[in-house]
Amino acid sequence: MQPKRMKISLVILICLLGLAACGNLGDGTETQEIVLPFTQPAPVIPNTGGLCDNSLYPVRQGASWAYINSGGPNGSFAYSDTISAVRENGFTLTSQFTNVTRTQEWACETGGLKALNLGGGITASITAQGMAAEFITTATSGISLPSQITSGMQWQYGLTLQGTIPIPTGEQVPSNGSYSATMQEMGAETITVPAGTFEAVKIQASSIVDILVPFGDMQVPMKYSGTNLYWYAPGIGYIKSVENWDFSGTPYTSTTELQSYVIP
Repeated sequence: MQPKRMKISLVILICLLGLAACGNLGDGTETQEIVLPFTQPAPVIPNTGGLCDNSLYPVRQGASWAYINSGGPNGSFAYSDTISAVRENGFTLTSQFTNVTRTQEWACETGGLKALNLGGGITASITAQGMAAEFITTATSGISLPSQITSGMQWQYGLTLQGTIPIPTGEQVPSNGSYSATMQEMGAETITVPAGTFEAVKIQASSIVDILVPFGDMQVPMKYSGTNLYWYAPGIGYIKSVENWDFSGTPYTSTTELQSYVIP
């Protein structure tokens, strides 16, 4: 499969794991709520044996979720995720922001659901004002969301990135990077968000982003780490996250909450 290419402007954005979306979504001065056409209670959808069946994330064509993210370096913003196409062994997730639309391909495997490229994903921003970078995902490993999660279970996920990054001369030079995460099930919690109150599975992710930035004859490593929490409600999907990142000694915490949802 051809790796998906994503252009990134003004800041370098590395879209991490999960079933949320990422992007440079506005100037951060105002949050514009994205309202879905209608909402309805979503029944718990049993696992019927298909590769895309997942008790924590209903893969149904037309399923949509609206979120608001606050506290991150991009300011507060709203977006929606929609499963726009479903195949026997995968699906397409389309993320709609105020001024941007992005798509991300996912694979359905025996072990669970796996993001195949940059696109949707939990947000992490590497500030580099005035710079523009372009990366593709050349390889993936592990699983994003297992088909069955047991108490205390751990799993791994990783991305290998390849692209270009500008240097002060204005020249675009090759740059490589990677993202790796160790996830662990942390038990069940009752979580209240604007979309309602849900019994949810709590997942902790310890993540590292490594990017090599060329300066002259040297490759200078840029490393960013985070310990983040995500909540998934059975039959509904991703409902909340609290992301804690440290960018070169500057910490920040952002929160994403489900506003409304539609599951056919």
